[in-house]
Amino acid sequence: VEQCQELPYVRNVTPEFTRFLAMRWGIGGMPFSNTPSRQMGGWVRLRGEREPQALSEAHLLALVDAWPPAVLPYLKSPAPGSSLTWTIEFVHPIPSLTTHDWCLYRAEIEHALDGYGHIAARLWTADGQLLALSRQTTTVFD
Repeated sequence: VEQCQELPYVRNVTPEFTRFLAMRWGIGGMPFSNTPSRQMGGWVRLRGEREPQALSEAHLLALVDAWPPAVLPYLKSPAPGSSLTWTIEFVHPIPSLTTHDWCLYRAEIEHALDGYGHIAARLWTADGQLLALSRQTTTVFD
């Protein structure tokens, strides 16, 4: 975690909700970096300004949804895009974690063509326990 680049919150540049998350990029390229990698992700947790709380499904949802679509690193410059479909499954029981614990997010592009991307992602605890499975179809209008 400590060796990964922190994604800063930049007002009017990054999404507003990212100010509540600590994200460390560790897999693949940053969005719009022209990096042809099928994998993308890193470490994520809620920012520690509040007392730690037990990690819930709502927290897991925020940790997974915070990441940009894995197809964006392929682009050379910003372009509009959107989720077309998205599903998430939570693995139970949820391990005893708090909102201050780091989780590892890893997304993989399964197929992308003509502005559509099919992405599978997973969220794990720092010691490798699976927390959530995500599938997403995205569109990019480049």
